This record gives sequence, structure tokens and C-alpha cells, in this order.
Amino acid sequence: MGLFDYLEEKKRQAVRRRQLKEASKILTGAALGILGGILFAPQEGKKTREDIANKSKDLADSAVNVAKDTADTIQFKAYQASDQVKKTYADLKDNIAIKKDQLDDNVEVAKAKAKAIGEIVKSGASELKEDVKNTTKEVKKTAEDVKEDVKEGAKNIKEEAEKSKDKAKETVKETKDKVEKEANKK
Repeated sequence: MGLFDYLEEKKRQAVRRRQLKEASKILTGAALGILGGILFAPQEGKKTREDIANKSKDLADSAVNVAKDTADTIQFKAYQASDQVKKTYADLKDNIAIKKDQLDDNVEVAKAKAKAIGEIVKSGASELKEDVKNTTKEVKKTAEDVKEDVKEGAKNIKEEAEKSKDKAKETVKETKDKVEKEANKK
């Protein structure tokens, strides 16, 4: 299971839990309202039953509308969070590709230098011995620089991933709070 699949599954589970919680609140409220209506009804039985049926229908319609609105809001927020995670992942992937290209270029430069040194060594060994030492140092330094660049890039990538994760958590929390506020208003 990939990271995105895992995140999507967690989002779906959270949505299901919230919807179940909202539905149970609505049904409990509806049941208490109906019971209160029956107990305190000053009307005859037939009229009371009609009123209860009408109010039950209104409450059921209201519950369905709240559930749909909540589901739409949560789905939109989840989509936004998922989009942000995908964008961050793509950015990280691009950064790694750039660093890899730079490393490949440096390796090619080092190979070309080594080849040129080999040819020079054949024609004049005494002067080239010093050049070989210098080139070797440059290659090592370049390799160390590239290694540091790759480490720094990996660190930046990790930080961006953490930021995206935190942002997604915050978005989900804000959505949850908003849905709970809306539910409490009704």
C-alpha cells in the first residue's frame, strides 16, 4: 500500500466516523422531539399522529441535508489536502531529479578529466604526476560537494513533506471543527 493509498484510507475512515456521529446526533434529537410531541400534545390522536409524521419527515429531510453538506465539505477538504500532498511529492521528485542530473554531470566531468590526464601522463609523466594529484583532489572535493548537496536536498525534501503532512492535518481538523460547529447550530 502506497503513502497516498494509506492517506486516502485514513481520510475515508475519518469521514465515516464523523458521518456516523452526526447521524446519531440527529436521530437522537429527532426521537426526543417526537417523544416530547407525543407526551405534550393537546390535540386528538389522529391530528397528533399527523403532526408527528410531518415533523419526522422534516427532521429526516434535515438530517439528510446536513449529512450531504457535511460529506461534501469533508470531501472537498480531503481533496484539497490530497492535492497539496501530491504537489509536494511532485516537487520533491523534481528536486531529486535535478540533483541527480547535477551529480551525473559532475561524474562526466570527472571522467573526462581523468581521461585527459591519462593521455597527458603518456606524453610527459613527470609534470603530469602533480596534475593527477590536483585532479584527484578536485574530483574528491566535487564528490563531497555533490554528496553534501544531495544530503541537503534530502533534508529539504523531508521538511517539505512534514510541512505538507502538518498542513493536511490542520485542514482536516479545521473541517472537523467547522462541521461540528454547523452540527451544533442545528
